Amino acid sequence: MGGTGNSAEHQWSAAPTNCPPQYTRTIDGPSGPIYRCDYSGSISVTVNGRLFTKTWWGDSGDSVTQFTESAKATLGRWDTRFDDEYTDWLARQAAGTIPD
Repeated sequence: MGGTGNSAEHQWSAAPTNCPPQYTRTIDGPSGPIYRCDYSGSISVTVNGRLFTKTWWGDSGDSVTQFTESAKATLGRWDTRFDDEYTDWLARQAAGTIPD
């Protein structure tokens, strides 16, 4: 991945701000909501100075990759799990089966 504008960076999850909504869990706490993320952190990959992918990983070994539109156009095929789970989350949100 060498070259100018290509890099990778790790970041710890911090729900709700650094965790995709479909993986954010809200628990009622004594002083208000407590947010948890299904994943421990993420690794962002930048290609030519632009975000290409972000892989969310968990301590259990599970991971899911979020592909940008640029990555999708470049790759042509990709694992759609992130998009599928987001679409499912939106549908449940619209149906009122999960909290905001």
